[in-house]
Amino acid sequence: MALRGTLRVMLKLGLLDDGAGNPYASIGIEDTIRPWTRPEAAELARKATVKSVVLMKNEGLLPLHAGELKSIAVIGPRAHQVISDWYAGTPPYAVSVLDGIRNALGEGVEVLYAASNKADSAVIAAGRADVAVVCVGNHPLSYGLGWGQNHVPSDGREDVDRQAISLEQEDLVRLVMAANPNTVLVLVSSFPYAISWSKEHVPSILHVTQSSQELGNGVADILFGKESPAGRLVQTWPASIDQLPPILDYNIRNGRTYMYNPHEPLFPFGHGLTYTTFEYRDLVTGGETIRRGAVVDITLTVENTGSMDSDEVVQLYVSYPDSKVERPRKALKGFRRIHIPAGESRKVTIPLEAEELCYWDPKKHDFVLEKGPVNLEIGASSADIRVKGNLRAE
Repeated sequence: MALRGTLRVMLKLGLLDDGAGNPYASIGIEDTIRPWTRPEAAELARKATVKSVVLMKNEGLLPLHAGELKSIAVIGPRAHQVISDWYAGTPPYAVSVLDGIRNALGEGVEVLYAASNKADSAVIAAGRADVAVVCVGNHPLSYGLGWGQNHVPSDGREDVDRQAISLEQEDLVRLVMAANPNTVLVLVSSFPYAISWSKEHVPSILHVTQSSQELGNGVADILFGKESPAGRLVQTWPASIDQLPPILDYNIRNGRTYMYNPHEPLFPFGHGLTYTTFEYRDLVTGGETIRRGAVVDITLTVENTGSMDSDEVVQLYVSYPDSKVERPRKALKGFRRIHIPAGESRKVTIPLEAEELCYWDPKKHDFVLEKGPVNLEIGASSADIRVKGNLRAE
């Protein structure tokens, strides 16, 4: 009966008529033809890319001031590539980092390009430029190789595990840095690398993932200060491979992720810098206790104390100091990304549900809210805690 009623409505509306007089004939056809080619689609892709860029390190080199540059060197195997990752689809067009920098600078600045250091081309270009931007990273698809094979040990993809977490292309970064100390490392990768040398020596490091058709324009927006970066790492970056448990040990409690890894990471979970500074204060926990089924609002004030408008990602972590069962060292239970103009402050509220504090009890076959103190830590990353509070689970 329901189907008959639907058909009657469709007939009355003329949805099944194939004539010029049918006002509904073009719905879903003319208005959806190649929507990814529209300007608003490109703008959205660019915005998403900008928001995803993580500023991992900055010793004052960034943002670059385009008006002060006479030349810039863009170097590396990922400088002029936009690569699809697994299950990412095919971008309708591609703006590489080299393209994005050229778009941002126009014709008034000389842009030097070298894909590698063949015949010392990268070193020569870096030495001639005011600033060098070296772009390195993995190749997700390993074109030209058979199933289960990668070009280098640090690459990984479906059916083949990574055999290393060091970055083979870091040798190119070393050469560029030796030729020009004003070097920005742009790491375009699908996963973490143990880039200890770069962290120690390169003044500014950006991380961005693969696949965006607006990759280059998004990175350029960050490089030249059109936008302040505010992306955050969604993985813990270990300092070396020996900090990881055996590859066939899938129990994260044996030392995986920021929740259980006892080692000092190279970059912590949730890490990401901006071009400004923020002050956290006035934490209010919304009550002293939390019971099953309840929600407590964790509220604080965040002030942009720097000189540039920027997003900030406020992160809430919890821990259980008196737990009688194995619990994470700390665990993310909420976050808010908020835009705060320079010199202004905003009140940030992160709701904390009691269900988020429960653990699975295999004996009871149910989630259990363990009674006892719950420590609250709010900050800019899992390692950059700005204010602390506590609740008691009842």
